[in-house]
Amino acid sequence: MRPSGGARAVSAPPRVPADWPHRSASRSVRVGAVDWHVQVAGRGPVVLLLHGSGASAHSWADVLPELVEQATVVAPDLPGHAFTTGAAAADLTLPRVSAALQALLQALKLPAPTVVVGHSAGAALALRWALDVPRPPRAVVGFNPSLVAPPPAYMQFVAPLVNPVATSGPVAWLLASVAPATGMVDRLLASTRTPLTDEQKARYRLLFARPEHVQGTLGFMAAADLPRLLADAVALAPRTLLVVGRDDDWVPPAQLDAVIARWLPRVDVRRWSGGHLMHEAFPRDAAALVLQALSAA
Repeated sequence: MRPSGGARAVSAPPRVPADWPHRSASRSVRVGAVDWHVQVAGRGPVVLLLHGSGASAHSWADVLPELVEQATVVAPDLPGHAFTTGAAAADLTLPRVSAALQALLQALKLPAPTVVVGHSAGAALALRWALDVPRPPRAVVGFNPSLVAPPPAYMQFVAPLVNPVATSGPVAWLLASVAPATGMVDRLLASTRTPLTDEQKARYRLLFARPEHVQGTLGFMAAADLPRLLADAVALAPRTLLVVGRDDDWVPPAQLDAVIARWLPRVDVRRWSGGHLMHEAFPRDAAALVLQALSAA
């Protein structure tokens, strides 16, 4: 894997574990109050990868190597997540994260992304960013886009926590301290109906043992304004491809189909057999789809 030729190579920030996927591509970029952890690798047109709530750039760990021979890949940890620090709770709305993301891309001094790829809430952010930027990408790819009402698993495990008390620092610290012992993370991962390896599961356990990550994840989910995004999406210009997992209980296909039919009738929809994290379970298939979008763009 090659570092990008368009951005200054720096050592990985010390807060990133030594065995973290693609740590050699990691760098720390401070923009305003936010100290970003972002991975940049490859050469060619820029492909921006946006993870979902509760994840990090590691979500693309097995997709990234499939892309770097044909693209410059930019994979940040979103504000409030993993090893990106400094974001305030008020800055976790989709419009503000979109603006912060654009500021990061400008700081990297890379060409504007040709393709933006998002998973779950990252797909919603990809749509928001494509609507907001002065130079939109030529294509948007979304895996199991989080554009519907919360699923039963959310209501069982997460909804009671998404309120001003639960998203406070002390409660986030408490949740992070008890998550490993209670098996909460493993139950959440099982609810995605995705066959993950022990190594993939361990990365999520590590993240949810970090109070800042728990607080940022809950804050990002609580701040999502999907009605506004969908109302704006009628103006979406780039070619958009949405991949829907038939086995996804987090973003139920029937509900998502109804949303797409009403708000995004022009998008291309593909259906895969897979759960909510299917891009992690089938990274080569996911990468092939991204490269097809890049070629068409």
